[in-house]
Amino acid sequence: MDSASSISANVNNIPVLNGTNFKKWKERVMIVLGCMDLDYALREDRLANLTNASTAKQSATVEKWERSNRMSLMIMKHSIPEAINGAIPEKSRAKTFLDQIAN
Repeated sequence: MDSASSISANVNNIPVLNGTNFKKWKERVMIVLGCMDLDYALREDRLANLTNASTAKQSATVEKWERSNRMSLMIMKHSIPEAINGAIPEKSRAKTFLDQIAN
């Protein structure tokens, strides 16, 4: 697992989104999330809700997706000014959030 200082350095390497640097911002976000193995929710759709019949593998996959989604959202929101962040509807999925910012 990455140390706290390494995680902080990675996250702080993402430029603040300013409306004119989306391409560079997205590139850095994707690199950081990929290097931290947190880009799963951006690459894969969420599985259906778990049931009593769900396997341990399905449960682990959903847990991995949930963690990736939560961390991706936190990291993206950290590098967006409050004015921009407040203008984007609150989304529970990182992929949707990223699409909203692109638009």
